[in-house]
Amino acid sequence: MTDPGTDLAALAADGAAGLVQAMAADVWAAVRDRFAALFGRGRDAAVAELEQARDEVTEDAELADEVRTEWRSRLRRLLKNSPDAATGLRAILDELASENPLGGVSGTIHGGVTGTVVQAHTVHGGVTATSHGGDHIDFGGVFHRPVIGRTVPPPAS
Repeated sequence: MTDPGTDLAALAADGAAGLVQAMAADVWAAVRDRFAALFGRGRDAAVAELEQARDEVTEDAELADEVRTEWRSRLRRLLKNSPDAATGLRAILDELASENPLGGVSGTIHGGVTGTVVQAHTVHGGVTATSHGGDHIDFGGVFHRPVIGRTVPPPAS
């Protein structure tokens, strides 16, 4: 059985991440108002604090992690004290996910790369890059097309 506190902490983390992501999106005003509504009677204060957080993030992108951490804690406390808020937060996150599906994400590298490049949606923990001499094909996956290139014969036994 899953610990309800863990579920609420994960929901708060997802909520904070979605909130910070929405700060740079066209949907900000609607998202801000819906997040603020979760706080009930403190709605006006929440709107002001959300706007201040957005200003901080838009002025200095390096503050995004700090703002995310702050709102994760606030959302966790809200969810702990008002369990009904979880339904509202899940609805906001579902709506955000439908407006910005992961399929719309892309990444492009222009220019040369002399080091390791990691492209991922979410990384929890560290990233380790194993260096292989020359080109490397990971044969652990499923190939959808033929592999093109020179094959090296196996070493003589």
